[in-house]
Amino acid sequence: MKEEQKRPRPTVDQLNEIEQLKAKLHDAHLLSDDARDEAKERLDKLFSSYDWTNYKFTDPATGKKGVKNAVGQILVPADYEDFTFVGDRYLFDYPTLGAKKDGRYGIVAADGSDHVFTDFRFDALVCYPYATMYQAYWDGMKDKFGLVTGNGTVLVPNVLTACHEPWNDFVLLEGDGKYGALDLNTLKVVVPEYDKVDLDDNEEVVFHKDGVEGYIVEDTGEFVPKDKIEDDEEYVDVYVYNTYDNDMF
Repeated sequence: MKEEQKRPRPTVDQLNEIEQLKAKLHDAHLLSDDARDEAKERLDKLFSSYDWTNYKFTDPATGKKGVKNAVGQILVPADYEDFTFVGDRYLFDYPTLGAKKDGRYGIVAADGSDHVFTDFRFDALVCYPYATMYQAYWDGMKDKFGLVTGNGTVLVPNVLTACHEPWNDFVLLEGDGKYGALDLNTLKVVVPEYDKVDLDDNEEVVFHKDGVEGYIVEDTGEFVPKDKIEDDEEYVDVYVYNTYDNDMF
């Protein structure tokens, strides 16, 4: 079997072209169909022809590590012991990265500024690939984790045992045999305390607690039994957790 040939690194000019094409496609409604298709085709060609992954580098004088992008520009100065997943320019173009210092982890900017978003208090940070956030372990707890945003905000305390793949931006959370939720659009959280969760595509999510079925209002976190939310005018226009595909609207 023929070994796959390693792709070359891009140049600064090709990086600039990528950014120009992305900006053009951001306003795709201003383009003709042919111009839009041409821009997409060129963008796909650039991404598939070169290696866009970031990479770690070491300062020989200190032994400390930093991160550079595909063309060698410094994203994080060499001030750290190690990093979590360092991303790339294609699928995982993260504005922040998890860095290790003095044996602990924190979150730093990936724009060359060396800005630190959190103190280095986490035992481990694991990149959550479906959103710009981390599964974070702290306080010596190895069997439970929390969710921390890219800028270091703790969304969920370290009470989780599982965090599932999103379903139309709805994320099912588990902790000690109970269930909760995270909406990736609003970043509203339900800490796991429900016995069961019923999920259907493009439907409102049904939560079960103590034998009662109901919905959870996003803005308040209130659990409302099914019969009440269906019959009470107070809840006519409330927004509850759901699995709606936002591209449909």
